[in-house]
Amino acid sequence: MPGFHHKTRQFLALTLAAGLPAGLILFRMAYTGSPLYGFLLWNLFLAWLPLFFAWFSRRIAAKSRALALLGAAAWLAFLPNAPYLITDLIHLHPVGDIPYFYDVVMFFSLALTGLALGFASLAWMEGAVRVRLGVWPARIFAAGVIALASFGVYVGRFLRWNSWDILTHPGPLFLEIARIFHHPVAYRVIWAHALMLTVTLLVAYGLLVMLASLSQPHLKAESA
Repeated sequence: MPGFHHKTRQFLALTLAAGLPAGLILFRMAYTGSPLYGFLLWNLFLAWLPLFFAWFSRRIAAKSRALALLGAAAWLAFLPNAPYLITDLIHLHPVGDIPYFYDVVMFFSLALTGLALGFASLAWMEGAVRVRLGVWPARIFAAGVIALASFGVYVGRFLRWNSWDILTHPGPLFLEIARIFHHPVAYRVIWAHALMLTVTLLVAYGLLVMLASLSQPHLKAESA
């Protein structure tokens, strides 16, 4: 995509990649004549929004501190929607109107896309922190964001709150979150789930960073 900034090229490429699970869902709906998994399209759109807000903050609003911070806040609020796609696997079960393997691949592509969208947006924002504060503050920032997103996934999946509620129902939402923090022992199941997902996402993000670093010497050799 000549003429585009590299982050814009990445943004467009990832947006196009999200078309794979979307296409699989739409084909399934057309083939079966059933809207059974139509809600996954909305979940996929919500998972794409963090990528958009991160791109907006880094590119479109780069020259306006206020807009950049606004974009970053929206990114953080919507980020849990990306790893949330992993939890949609709980809806996977044989239904008989289409081969089960098709649904397995569809749900896998959905979860993989959610991770790609979330991790790409996190890498962009971590890069901004690294430029301003250094490597270790950026790593701590990334780990903290992953922990917050993991908690947000639980809040969304099991407590049934969503990112829009931050604006539409802030009082009840923050009251329930404050109750969880105020009584950690009583809500230990929530913390256990959030910790498990945090560790899993940290390992996955670390693997992604490692794979990216492995490709850098190869790219430098090619450009030499």
